[in-house]
Amino acid sequence: MADKYVTTTGTEAWATNTIGNPSSLAEAEANAAAGDVVHIKAGTYVLSAAFNPANAGNRNAPIVWRGYNAAPDDSVVPVVTFDINSVADHVINSDQAHHRFEYILATGNPAAGGEIYGFYLNGVGNVAYRCRATSVNRGIDIVGQGSCIIACEIDNWTSGAGVQMDAANGSAFGCFAHDGGGFGFGFRGDSSGGYNSCISARNGGSGFSGGQTGEALTRMMVNCLAYDSGQHGLNINGTPEGQPVICQNCLFIENDQYGIGGTNIATGTPNVTLLGCGFFGNVSGEVHASAHVFEPMGRLSLPANPLVDPGGDDFRVRSQAGVTQIAWPKYFLIDGVLSPWKNYADIGPVQKREWSR
Repeated sequence: MADKYVTTTGTEAWATNTIGNPSSLAEAEANAAAGDVVHIKAGTYVLSAAFNPANAGNRNAPIVWRGYNAAPDDSVVPVVTFDINSVADHVINSDQAHHRFEYILATGNPAAGGEIYGFYLNGVGNVAYRCRATSVNRGIDIVGQGSCIIACEIDNWTSGAGVQMDAANGSAFGCFAHDGGGFGFGFRGDSSGGYNSCISARNGGSGFSGGQTGEALTRMMVNCLAYDSGQHGLNINGTPEGQPVICQNCLFIENDQYGIGGTNIATGTPNVTLLGCGFFGNVSGEVHASAHVFEPMGRLSLPANPLVDPGGDDFRVRSQAGVTQIAWPKYFLIDGVLSPWKNYADIGPVQKREWSR
């Protein structure tokens, strides 16, 4: 259990690693053990295969992979680049349990095809914090039980998911998936977790997608935004009868089809629970007529686009006359600190893109 150091030119053996005598990334990949904090200096690390650490951490002593600029702990944005260099493999394939990735950018496999990701978090209890996946085939797959991503950015992926939720008890908080070739955030797996304060913007597919037939799960979205999607804000296509989709305090704004819809929705009609969700400017309408809708808190059919400046990636919500202000949310993750917002209505994902770059 120690602080360890990696640079693009490091050659030191792991046992004698110090900040003045750093190791290579490959040496760290093979030897980092539970409790180690691996400080990785800014630069581009070109991979010939997926980065897949050999050892597991544990719940009380994860293995931490932390990017930094000039000195350890000085980083607030992704500064370390892992580039798979067109190899048809995940950039980061974390098979082992309890790894935490901080300030790392994954790139380099946009033409891989199939389900190849920037981050494939396959181990139990894996975390990605303030990481980025860009110019990849797909973005981040949350696979291992209890794994999560926090304040991550996903952009310019080729097709399929920006973020896919395959994990049991998986979650994503404060993440931004934008300008991708597929859908922003997906549900696929027996998950009792979900998406909180996540934004999908300008993606070619639906903003959020939970529509694979036959999945026995509850899909939950809280404080999320689907903006300017090429299809639906939320796609519930083919969801089995009786499996609920629960949306609390979400916004569906200017999507090219329905705010909430699906092409084959009538063949497996879902139940949709809406708790104070807002809709504006969705081309086909707010919610597909075939969905069974339960609205214990009233729907907000907004008179105008409520977002401050979505074209400039400012997704805060304007205060508007006649718009009901709901009691959530009070705090958001801003620069790693839970901070209150000021004079904006507490509806939807009140969030400004300040942490991502």
